[in-house]
Amino acid sequence: MSKEEVDISETIIIVSGVIGVLIAFIFFLFVLFYLRRKREKRKQSLLKQRYEKEMLKSQIEVQNDTLQYIGKELHDNIGQLLSVARININVVEDAIKDEENLIFIKQANELIEQTIKEIRLLSKSLDSDFVNLFGLQEMISHELERIQKTKKFETEMIVYGETYSLGYDREIILFRIVQEILNNALKHSGAKKIKVSINYLHESFSIKVEDNGKGFDYEQTIKKNMTQSGSGLRNITSRSDLIGFKCDIFSKNLEGTYYLLTTNQTLAT
Repeated sequence: MSKEEVDISETIIIVSGVIGVLIAFIFFLFVLFYLRRKREKRKQSLLKQRYEKEMLKSQIEVQNDTLQYIGKELHDNIGQLLSVARININVVEDAIKDEENLIFIKQANELIEQTIKEIRLLSKSLDSDFVNLFGLQEMISHELERIQKTKKFETEMIVYGETYSLGYDREIILFRIVQEILNNALKHSGAKKIKVSINYLHESFSIKVEDNGKGFDYEQTIKKNMTQSGSGLRNITSRSDLIGFKCDIFSKNLEGTYYLLTTNQTLAT
């Protein structure tokens, strides 16, 4: 092999080596860029999730404060005004001798008494302090009792296991979720019966809310935008995620609906 051929071969080898190094370097930069981009996306996703959770938490706190204020106003002000009205009616009732008019006065008195009782029940369901005082199970029982008194629905609650506290933050959010579910059933289900099952186990906890109504197409409903129906279901699942719960929703047309809130965390405190 001539010297010229050797020089050409060496040049080719050197050029090939340089090109190989450049390709490797470019590949390294590409991989580095890809990893950084992936890390940034993951970071942005985590920040977004954290932001959404903080926003949801703030919304729940504002809602609780607002409902608590309304509940106290109902109990303290409206309840007191009705109590005073009932006292005045009692005075009139004692003074009236006409039996025909007395019947209407007694009916009005009974209606006011019933209204006072309903306001007290409603104020308890709105005031988050009652969840702290009486616990999740008792508050759901009060909510079902209030629904039962409308005489439009039959309600039932079954509790399995030994009751324990889940902690105030979890219980108030779970109670608001159950309220949302019950509200959906009252407005849309056309049901005659609503049943709540609470399962207390040491290693897990679950709440099941079911109705025997007309059901709905879950997949179609959840696809609707925020200005249409479906936002309530998203609120339920978002709030569940916030406290580490999974919410499964099962529904078919004409076959009723049930919501299953579950967690595998050990929640007994």
